[in-house]
Amino acid sequence: MASLSVEETAVQSDALIVTRELTKVYAMGDVQVHALRSVSLTIRSGEYVAIMGPSGSGKSTLMNLLGCLDTPTSGAYYLLGEDVSTLNDNQLSEVRNRRIGFVFQTYNLLPRATALHNVQLPLLYAHRVSRAEARRRALDALQQVGLSDRAEHRPRELSGGQQQRVAIARALINNPDIILADEPTGNLDTQSGAEILALFDRLNELGHTVILVTHDHSVAARCKRVVQLLDGRVVSDELNNASDDRR
Repeated sequence: MASLSVEETAVQSDALIVTRELTKVYAMGDVQVHALRSVSLTIRSGEYVAIMGPSGSGKSTLMNLLGCLDTPTSGAYYLLGEDVSTLNDNQLSEVRNRRIGFVFQTYNLLPRATALHNVQLPLLYAHRVSRAEARRRALDALQQVGLSDRAEHRPRELSGGQQQRVAIARALINNPDIILADEPTGNLDTQSGAEILALFDRLNELGHTVILVTHDHSVAARCKRVVQLLDGRVVSDELNNASDDRR
């Protein structure tokens, strides 16, 4: 029996993400750095996935490709059946805004803007809704992360854990297909980190697809699937049946 093409796999399996032989090579002077080597993955809607690996393993490169922040050197990437590996910068920006909610280790909040304004930004950039609607949706997102009483506070008036909650609310504002988090607890103390991970757990229970990029085994232990990278290759891809017991 002939194998399915990438397009057929994306459609027939109802997959959210399909990558086939995804490769990224950077030119460092005369040296070719193979950051990612022929990575093939399928991630379905509602999954809770950790992408793990040591420094230099390729996990940040894979995150950038899955998040449409970069394009592959070769290979294919289908997001909800759309081949995004061939899109131009403007098209990738539109995909990011509509389909992907980002959470970064350093929060990436505007320091002079309130929590409310920071959360509204993806809607305001896209010019899809009125300011009144953007405000309503931002307040709702802040309520989801338990920060409705901090809407008018600026980042310097919030703890690290609260700033990360604002970043998560911002990631939720467009109701994205994917929440993609890069070392989301890396700058937090143990208690704040546990609270943020519990929030990701709850978001996944509500049906959100969550992908965490991490080198921390305790973070990955909470996820239902763990993909291990080493030297730009997938070396392990396993379900984590004990994840519910570790929360």
